Amino acid sequence: MLSANIFYSIYSLPLGILSLLIGFASVFLVFESKDFKGLFLFLAGCLFFFLSAYFSTSEHSLYKLGLSYNFVVFVEMIVALTASVFWLNAASELYNNQPTNRVSSVLYISICLPACIYYSFLAYNHVIAVSFSNLLISISLGVFLAFCFARVYKNPALGNVLLFLAVAILFFKLVISSYFFRYNWLNLNLLNWIWVYVFAIAMVFERISMLKSELQKSWNVIDKLNLQFSHVVNSSPFPIIISKMNGSQLLLINGKAEELFGITSKEMNYCKLSDFMIDEDNRGKFFTILEKKHEVEDFDLMVSNLISATPFWLSVSAKTIEYNNEMALYMAFQNITLRKERENRLQNQADKDPLTQAWNRRYFEKEVPEKVKVLIKESKYYSLLMVDADKFKNINDTYGHKTGDKVLIEIVDVCAHSLRGDDLVCRFGGEEFMIYLDNTDTSSALKVAERLRNSIAEAVIFSDEGEEVKVTVSIGVVSSEKTDSLDVLLRQADDAMYLAKHNGRNRVEVYDESKVRAVMKEKNKHSSDDVHPVFQNEETGEISLLDDYDNRIVKEVK
Repeated sequence: MLSANIFYSIYSLPLGILSLLIGFASVFLVFESKDFKGLFLFLAGCLFFFLSAYFSTSEHSLYKLGLSYNFVVFVEMIVALTASVFWLNAASELYNNQPTNRVSSVLYISICLPACIYYSFLAYNHVIAVSFSNLLISISLGVFLAFCFARVYKNPALGNVLLFLAVAILFFKLVISSYFFRYNWLNLNLLNWIWVYVFAIAMVFERISMLKSELQKSWNVIDKLNLQFSHVVNSSPFPIIISKMNGSQLLLINGKAEELFGITSKEMNYCKLSDFMIDEDNRGKFFTILEKKHEVEDFDLMVSNLISATPFWLSVSAKTIEYNNEMALYMAFQNITLRKERENRLQNQADKDPLTQAWNRRYFEKEVPEKVKVLIKESKYYSLLMVDADKFKNINDTYGHKTGDKVLIEIVDVCAHSLRGDDLVCRFGGEEFMIYLDNTDTSSALKVAERLRNSIAEAVIFSDEGEEVKVTVSIGVVSSEKTDSLDVLLRQADDAMYLAKHNGRNRVEVYDESKVRAVMKEKNKHSSDDVHPVFQNEETGEISLLDDYDNRIVKEVK
């Protein structure tokens, strides 16, 4: 008898229950799978199959309870029928993810149920009843095995092969026990529960396969998103670059950026951000802000085109993002060269004298104190030259103001070409110019002043009528060797320039307090409208350009 021998022998009831629990637990590994319901129905059928065996091996216990032979056989057949219904539905779920058609299920039960009643109560025949139960179990399990084989044929994954092997072991054991039990050497008791463990291993590999599939889907989604992201970047009207965080390698560049920087997407692997960001100071500030805040907005950078090597200005906004599973730097650019040029023009208009293009007094007051602070920290000197055109009023009266303007322009031009890049030429007003000499002591400043005086004296300017006009200058020289106060040095430079005027013009004078006092004493004896205010009270007619010079520049820089 099938039910009397398939779980019999040395295997106990607790082992059978434990094995089925392992089987049910393993099914939940593939809970998200579309095959979960079919596999669960298969194990449910195995449970009813187990109950059928239990009833068979416990017939004597049931009889002791007073149950009749007819009722016990009927229960055994009903349990076997239930197992077959579960297996048929499991096969349908496994094949097309749908349960067996309800009409087919009702028809199947309608045919089998009368047979169970007939052989149990009306024409009781225990042998025929058991054989009928075996037939139902064998057919339904065979159908499920066939669908497992079809599954392997369609997808020979290891999980599918193990599932087919587990069902085949159970089917083989069932057939042996049902039809060949008389041959003891074919009973193979070892196969009673081994199929459950093979089934559980099949579920493990099925879970692994699911995880691999999900991982592949995730990679596909990532690849799709990367393609969409690349498409968005390439479609952007703004130049966009994605690089590694430190800018050592470019990862993505759109068409606008290719045109802007003069590279192609094939060449980007050999380029880095420092190839474009030519201003090292600005580049350092950019990465410092990015390191602290992880994003930068509207940062002005000077960059260069690799082909033309032409510098231009860009406004860059940057943010750290994840790109291809690594942290990357996303940068969008906007060309602001025209805006920068406009700003520079406006700044020049604010900081430069419109006639001579020398720096104005406002720029001097803003820039020079900052330079002085740096020099003081470095224990270096600076010097000032006060330059004043001699008898400039006579030039205006003789040749006209237009020629006078040419003279002023020529003076600035000579100074600009004779000085260093860190030096400054500023027009303080009228025909007076202040020159700041960076990192220069008195002796060096005196040499520079003499060179400027000679160069200006040798310059030739022509009036509108073609007449040759000569001009000389008087220069006062001071240095910060004795005092760091910019305000004091400005006053002393003005006094030194007046000494040069007093001593005959077209000369250079270094500030000397004793000489200034001597000239002041001499000038106080005479009344003149052309007396410098340092030597006469405020009621005099001439007013120096340094009068009312406020202390905003630096009172006493220490």
